[in-house]
Amino acid sequence: MNPLAWIADAYETHCLTLAKGLTGHELLLRLGASPADTFTPRDDDEANEFLWAVAENYWSWGAARAGEANGWACVLEPASGWGSIPERLEHASRGTEVIFSSEVGGMGNVGYWQDGTRITGFDTMTPQDRAEQGQAADPDRLVEQMQRAGLFDTPDAPCQRYGGLALLHEVTGLSVSQEQTALALLGKLPAYGRGLEGRPQGSDGRLASSLPDAAGGAVGKPSGPQPAGRGKSSPGAGALPES
Repeated sequence: MNPLAWIADAYETHCLTLAKGLTGHELLLRLGASPADTFTPRDDDEANEFLWAVAENYWSWGAARAGEANGWACVLEPASGWGSIPERLEHASRGTEVIFSSEVGGMGNVGYWQDGTRITGFDTMTPQDRAEQGQAADPDRLVEQMQRAGLFDTPDAPCQRYGGLALLHEVTGLSVSQEQTALALLGKLPAYGRGLEGRPQGSDGRLASSLPDAAGGAVGKPSGPQPAGRGKSSPGAGALPES
């Protein structure tokens, strides 16, 4: 059973981005969120008000929920896919590994990055065409996990909608429920062209920006948890509450 399948059922458009050894707040910042635009909602009403604002601001920013579980930071966008922009994934994966699954406009995509390098990626409708989805260092890296996730089943199988999320679970072991994300840390991810992808690159072809230090700690040493019940406060990370 795929413990992340509820995301596809709940949100027609969505993106789940995971990073090993980071906090949710750190991953939000690496994907382009501003520290001033991250907060933990006081209650469901405040969280929903923030999420509803996306409809009026889609081409400016997308709402994202963030936390940590199973040693991975997770950022869930329930109505956008701005966390899947390649320049942001290159930046977010420095010193660690990042994997995402997105569904936008009926198109599903998965990508896996390590230390600023795209290892593999594919369209969930044509997972066999990994080498044709742009530069990839090792297109076949996740083939065994893809097989277990059912991504090579027949085209009319349910895997075409849930396969990317199933693969994320196979790779990371991450399992979170909708209830766990309800009062998670919230942040704004800038729309395409308003984030890291709009910055100049250095002579090595990498973005000429430094990694944000979300909590004064090294990568792989998460900051202390922030209780989900706190209101707006100074930005911090927080483990997703147990369901």
